[in-house]
Amino acid sequence: MRVEVLFLEVLLLLSAIYTTGVDANRSPSLGLNSSNLQLNGIAFGAIPAFKERYYPNTPSQINAKLPRPISIMGDYVELDRNAEGLRKIDWHLDTLLKLPGKPVYQIALMPNHGLLSVSPFVRILISQINRIAAKMAEINRNNVTVWLRFGHEMNGQWYNWGMNPWLFKDKWRALSVAVRRAAPDTYMMWAPNARFGDSVDSTKGGYTQYWPGSDYVDIAALSFYHFGGTRRRNLIPRENLALEKIQEFSKLYGSQGEGKPIVLAETSAPFTRLISTKQPERGGASERDIKITWLKQLFSQNMKRSVPDLKAISWFEIIKSETAPGRSDAKSEDFRLLLGNRGVSEEAQEYMQQTISNDKDE
Repeated sequence: MRVEVLFLEVLLLLSAIYTTGVDANRSPSLGLNSSNLQLNGIAFGAIPAFKERYYPNTPSQINAKLPRPISIMGDYVELDRNAEGLRKIDWHLDTLLKLPGKPVYQIALMPNHGLLSVSPFVRILISQINRIAAKMAEINRNNVTVWLRFGHEMNGQWYNWGMNPWLFKDKWRALSVAVRRAAPDTYMMWAPNARFGDSVDSTKGGYTQYWPGSDYVDIAALSFYHFGGTRRRNLIPRENLALEKIQEFSKLYGSQGEGKPIVLAETSAPFTRLISTKQPERGGASERDIKITWLKQLFSQNMKRSVPDLKAISWFEIIKSETAPGRSDAKSEDFRLLLGNRGVSEEAQEYMQQTISNDKDE
């Protein structure tokens, strides 16, 4: 009898995935509060350090540096085999509910045991997906919009769910169906890493092989950082670097392609130091020049004119020790814009205030 019930559940799930379309109609606002911080028509969000090992911070500390509240609060939630990791959401949701302007809650849901841990051929998937969908519905009942970023950067090799296009698409579709039915104010955010492969069709670093289909995606997003090359040198972003990469992505998945709104789910331009000596990495550019140049490229009027589908950008407000893929030398990378270097923070605040003032004058 148990085998028959399991078989029936699997058939129902697979039927939902492969034979049922999903209503992709969503509010054009994406749940963003227009009164929160926007720069040249692009919403500004932040990913706080919360309880990171080095220099933890909070959304309230970030807001204290801004002329208006953040539009998006980013978060990372590890998905273990029984979905117990979802409990982390509870105390972060309490934090969000106390913030002014009620920002969008952007959740990176990380299947750390790999995609096979959410297999359609074991009973646990049904339980996992139902738990995820129920948790998203619970958040929505608090009048909070969620952007759910499952298995982000799946086109890279640094996560154990990466580099497996067929399996990723299979799991994404199953989750999308369940979440959309249970949680209407949760948007499925598909978010590869910015292209680093030979072409958009490459398995490693490309996009198209991981696209689950327009019916299963609400927002097309990117992780996109300026790292100063593969050796992570302190170099000023070259002119139009941000625009070129975002335009390429938007042509595929924005209104000219799959018809989705475009978002930078996480970004920064870190200042890098050698852990062994605490001295700046080679390259010669200052922290100010690297970060302020990147900020102004991302939120420029030219960016919004050239990529009108770009709706929001979230800054990774964290410092961490990291070893680049394919490298063995660990480095300290300060991604912070607002809560690190005082001079950088003050200039960023001045730029934001001036941009808001210019918007009012137009």
